[in-house]
Amino acid sequence: MFPRGPRFPAPKAPDVPGPNAYNPQDPEYDAYKRGAFLEKTNRFTKDNPSDVPGPGTYNTETNATRSKPPNNGTKSNVDRFAVLQRKLEELERVHTDGKKSHHLELERLKLDLSRAQRAATEHAERADKLKKQNEQLEARLQELKKSTVSEQGDLRDLRIKLKAAEHERTQLAAKQGETSEMKKALQAAEAKRKDDLRERDRRIAELERGLQSEKKKREMAEARLADVKGKVDMESQQARAAVSDLESQLASTRADVHDTKASLEDLKAQAADTEEELLERLEQHRALLARVANEYGRLAAATVHKSHHIRVQDQSNNLQLRVFRLERKLANADGQVVELANLVRHTKEENIFLAARLREADEEAVFYARLASELSNPLPDPPAWRELDRCLDNVADGLQRSRAEIHERITADFSTWVDLHRLRDDALVFHSSVLLKALDQTNALAQRHSTQLTDAQARCTELQTTLATAQEDCANAQEQLVETKVALERCQALEAALRKDLDNTRAQMQQEASKGEQLLQKEKDANTRLADTVHKSRMAEEGLQAEIEQLTSDLTQAEQYQEAYNGLLEEVDALVAKNALAEEEAVRLSKFNAEIVGHRNPAQRIVYVDKIRRELHETKQKLLMTSRDRDAVQAHNEDLQHEIALYKSVAIPSEYKPRTAVTRVERAPMVTQGLSISKGVEHGKSISVPSARLASMPEMEYEQGGMTLDEIM
Repeated sequence: MFPRGPRFPAPKAPDVPGPNAYNPQDPEYDAYKRGAFLEKTNRFTKDNPSDVPGPGTYNTETNATRSKPPNNGTKSNVDRFAVLQRKLEELERVHTDGKKSHHLELERLKLDLSRAQRAATEHAERADKLKKQNEQLEARLQELKKSTVSEQGDLRDLRIKLKAAEHERTQLAAKQGETSEMKKALQAAEAKRKDDLRERDRRIAELERGLQSEKKKREMAEARLADVKGKVDMESQQARAAVSDLESQLASTRADVHDTKASLEDLKAQAADTEEELLERLEQHRALLARVANEYGRLAAATVHKSHHIRVQDQSNNLQLRVFRLERKLANADGQVVELANLVRHTKEENIFLAARLREADEEAVFYARLASELSNPLPDPPAWRELDRCLDNVADGLQRSRAEIHERITADFSTWVDLHRLRDDALVFHSSVLLKALDQTNALAQRHSTQLTDAQARCTELQTTLATAQEDCANAQEQLVETKVALERCQALEAALRKDLDNTRAQMQQEASKGEQLLQKEKDANTRLADTVHKSRMAEEGLQAEIEQLTSDLTQAEQYQEAYNGLLEEVDALVAKNALAEEEAVRLSKFNAEIVGHRNPAQRIVYVDKIRRELHETKQKLLMTSRDRDAVQAHNEDLQHEIALYKSVAIPSEYKPRTAVTRVERAPMVTQGLSISKGVEHGKSISVPSARLASMPEMEYEQGGMTLDEIM
């Protein structure tokens, strides 16, 4: 994530030595004249000649004693910066690994959340289906209640009729005439009443069976509801177990990160510790968000009404928006971490730059110390000594000022880091309070949904009680039906009312007889019309038979043409065979001609000319084959279109169709028509077979550029 190289190139140490550092000496121009001995000549030069003064210019003992401490200090600073850089790289690597693991964990948690949401939606759909089934059961119960109420009304009407019949019986008890006819009528009435009673018994039995089936459906729905509740509880327990496992894994990873960070001892280690603590808080908040999402999914699965479900969906959308906002804030925090890393890198580069400046200052101090050691002897001019002391004091003051500036910058960086961490802590505390408030709201919603579930269960118990009351009403209705049977047995004495019924039936019979005569006359008229239509259909059938005979004659003529065509095909086959033999002979002769001419012509161009001619001939043959195949396919398509046209009906406009008042009657298909169709199909097949046979022929027609039979012979 972070580049390993420095952002700015490190300033190079100047190669120019200080003042009074040169030791000019005369070059040895006659070194090659010293002699022929190799050991006396300086034949090899050093690889990298240094720009520092020679060995005899300064006092080496004083320089060695005074230059060792600054070199050790610079080496210690360089080692310290190298160690710090390695630690920073390790921290960056640990940070990137932690971020990768965190992203992977976040993706997995998102997948778990989406699965839980899908399961919640499925459970909500199942709950809606169960609600619809309950509503259907309630509607069925209402219908049963309405039917029982209507039956009770029928029973009341029957009782009223029975009372009227008893009253008429008491009035007509004195009249005892025509007993036999009245008994027969009474027996018929009794049979009719018994049939009505049987019908009602059958209807009551059907209603009882319907009630039993509804009871079974209700029990099945309750069992399904219990299964759904058990599944939801199991899924919620699994989700909780997964959350606990994730929390334990997060705790273990946090402990590992804390152990790795405990090895840091300086300011950068403290900053990394604070950053890790903030990341841990973010992980806790994300775990809390995951828990809130799981609790919300469990609550959404237990919803009852559609309005509440929609409301909970809106709240879940709001929570998702909050999660997205928190993720955006987390991304902002990651950006701040990146900026912080850039700031650390910048401070590190400034430290390197200051270390380089410090090293230069140390070198200058060493240089001035060397000068001081060299000039320890009495100098001719004391003002130069005072100027050297003044320069040393200025250098020491500059070193102090640079160290003070470095210290001030480090303290300023510390203060900015502290302010940044304090602000991030405040923001995270605010977000955690918002999430806790949302969790309280979801708990309140869960309590509300639990109360609604208890209300629904109470309603189910009320429906069961109403069903029991409906069953009791059905039992009472059966008892009332038994009473009506007993009352119907008393209706045998209703003689006068039955006489009136007999008179009415006689009048109805006379009316029905007159209606039957009218219907008979209408049927006679219809028969005459049918006879006319049959005559017309016979005439049309005769015309069709004439057309069929004409088609059969045309078919016989076509068969003659087909036989002639087959003969022509046989002749063409013979000609093609002869042409093939002639072509083989021509190829053989062309090869022989090419060999003969090729011996005379050293370039042998005739061979290539013959090859080109043969290739042209092959392409012509292929073109002929493709044209024959195309013609055969076109002929086959025409035959198929003709065969399809045989099955099509003639499209007559609706204006010219004959208008008749007679219903159309289906008739069996004629044998001749079937034969003509089969012959047409066979004719198509016979035409297609030679075409298929012609498709495999090598050539048929003559084109310009090819060899004719006369040329071959």
